[in-house]
Amino acid sequence: MSTMRVDPRFLRWGVFFVLLGGVPLAVQQGWVSADALSGYWRFWPLILIGVGVGLILRRTPFHFLGGLIVAATFGLLFGSLLATGMNGGVGFGCVSDRSGTAFASTNGTFAGDVKVGIEMTCGDLKVSTGSGGTWTVTGSSSNGQTPVTNAQSDRLELRAPERSWWGSFGNQKGEDWTVVLPTEPTISLSSTLNAGTASLGLANAHVRDLSMTTNAGKTTVDLTGASILTLSATVNAGTAVITLPMSSMSGSATVNAGSLGLCVPSGVDVRIESSSTLASNNFAQQGLVQTGSTWTTPPSTGGLSSVHIDLSLTANAGSIELNPTGGCR
Repeated sequence: MSTMRVDPRFLRWGVFFVLLGGVPLAVQQGWVSADALSGYWRFWPLILIGVGVGLILRRTPFHFLGGLIVAATFGLLFGSLLATGMNGGVGFGCVSDRSGTAFASTNGTFAGDVKVGIEMTCGDLKVSTGSGGTWTVTGSSSNGQTPVTNAQSDRLELRAPERSWWGSFGNQKGEDWTVVLPTEPTISLSSTLNAGTASLGLANAHVRDLSMTTNAGKTTVDLTGASILTLSATVNAGTAVITLPMSSMSGSATVNAGSLGLCVPSGVDVRIESSSTLASNNFAQQGLVQTGSTWTTPPSTGGLSSVHIDLSLTANAGSIELNPTGGCR
């Protein structure tokens, strides 16, 4: 009779990845408070303990225990880092609550269809809409320079200065931008947030496509009254909440060790293609009917609406909620 044996190397990697994904998932589900993990760095002495245990037991059948302690500690450290960044802490050596230096207001006028690209790192971004065809950028930055890197009649690009997330704690000043986009032209908008917060209020905007990426921060999107064709969202160790419009559209989202909340207007016909690994959703609780990997609105609750929203959603060690309890604010 053969005996099953476990390779210690795979066992260590298994423990590491279980904790790496399990800790953020536990926080997302409310099993563990994010505040309880805020001092995760204090566990680092366990690495030395694990090395010591491995040395003591190196000639015994239990020599693998030291490596398990080290693997578990690294999994706990990095899992906690993802979880605390995901729940509002800027993290990664990025301090957003230190005031920067105000920069001169910048504005311009669009003509025809336009492309807008915004990349915010370590700070707060507020995007709103205004009538007409004029855009404006105001706020403060770490060096007092405007974040506008390219402004033309058909495009606008904003980028935060290069900085190290692992740099000196307390010395990095946060970015604080207020961007007003016009409602007249059709806009293709790309937004990337690397730690911090972003609020995209796109009421009444004409959006061809919206692409947004959130890394270790929180992005809030309000598409109330907007017209939009396609939406693409990626959430890595962060949180995104999106209020969808009362108009037909399609979209996709990938959530990795984070959370996504989607607020859908009443009476909209929803179709979701879903795939997940170590993840959760509330589609059944929201009344959707599952057929294989597809979830749809039943006819009795609005499935015959003329407004259709088709979504492809993927979650890995994360969660996706339709109409979350706290709303999409």
